[in-house]
Amino acid sequence: VGVVLVSALLITPAAAAYLLVNRMHHMLWVAAAIGMLSAVLGVFFSFLGSNLPTGPFMVLGASGVFLIAYLFAPRHGRVTRWLRHRSRCREVSNENTLKSIYRILEKDAGSVVKINRLAGERRVSKADLFTDLRRLRRIGAVEFVDQGGDVMLTDTGLKQARQVVRNHRLWELYLTNEADYASSHVHDDAEKIEHFLSEEKVAEIERQLDYPEVDPHGQPIPGRGEA
Repeated sequence: VGVVLVSALLITPAAAAYLLVNRMHHMLWVAAAIGMLSAVLGVFFSFLGSNLPTGPFMVLGASGVFLIAYLFAPRHGRVTRWLRHRSRCREVSNENTLKSIYRILEKDAGSVVKINRLAGERRVSKADLFTDLRRLRRIGAVEFVDQGGDVMLTDTGLKQARQVVRNHRLWELYLTNEADYASSHVHDDAEKIEHFLSEEKVAEIERQLDYPEVDPHGQPIPGRGEA
């Protein structure tokens, strides 16, 4: 049992520190601090009762710190990663909705999009679509026109939609010209990549493609300076 306790006190603080920091010299200091904190916690809790063993409580203290780090560490915590993933999924859904609105407006040359048309374009239920639209309204990207749920883009929403569409169509053209993809096979890949292209990467792609105006399907690529 003593060997198990010693092994736990050697491993657990270092494991917790590994989750909290990324550099070795930082990890050594954090592991030492967690080890001292575990010792203090063990002594304190064993002092609260009679005949309580200090060693096991030290291990429990170290394990408690490790559990907190495992769940809530800034980069590697399970809960933190889940929250980050959930936030990213919402952002992707928002951008897909804005992109669908833009495409409908591009086809119809109007300013208002019918909710039924948008649900068909997005291929989602109206309930899921309204969740996205309410979220977009809170950030000022769309406005509801009437009680039926018809929507229009605000200036902010139009700018965001153009950016997503621009990323999508530039990536399609990049795959077609630089990677020899067939134009009929680039859409699905662009649907994924468009959400993760930075402005710097998009500007680099534009320079490589000599600032194109249309994508492989003949659709216009929105310009960088359009509002």
